[in-house]
Amino acid sequence: MERSLSSVVVFTGKYFLRLVVLALVCVGLNSGALLAQSDLGTISGFVKDPSNAVIANAKVTVRNESGVERTATTNESGYYSLTNLPPGLYTLLANAAGFQEYESNGNKLDSSANLVVNPTLSVGASTQKVTVSASAEALQTESASVQQLVTRSQVDALELNGRNPIFMANLVPGTG
Repeated sequence: MERSLSSVVVFTGKYFLRLVVLALVCVGLNSGALLAQSDLGTISGFVKDPSNAVIANAKVTVRNESGVERTATTNESGYYSLTNLPPGLYTLLANAAGFQEYESNGNKLDSSANLVVNPTLSVGASTQKVTVSASAEALQTESASVQQLVTRSQVDALELNGRNPIFMANLVPGTG
């Protein structure tokens, strides 16, 4: 009788171990679904002076057309990062003591994109302002990801050969 009781305990232990392993495998397989993509983006960069030296404790503010405004202060390396920003056109303001205020208009942030803007502050009174209009499209060297915003008009104009929605993947850069 004692022998059969110990075999039941061993069987229960093996069963429990298998159940735990199965649960861990299921959680591991579904963890990719938990990392859903967001439509919010990030604006970041380094604030520098004309000699290319970084400026610590500079105040950086971004504002979009719908009134969303975020502010950050650069760290000791002159780096700032403003996260969870909705897509749109942004105005970036940067200022620090002893430097002219920097303003950059027309910075386009696409959904789930990382936009890098590196302001260069000119030496001068803080009452003076330097305005940069229509910033140039910068080459993203921080990551190898390819990003593009697909507009509704592009989706409507897309010819679907055989009406197969799989061909929508041809909108992604590098696939066509």
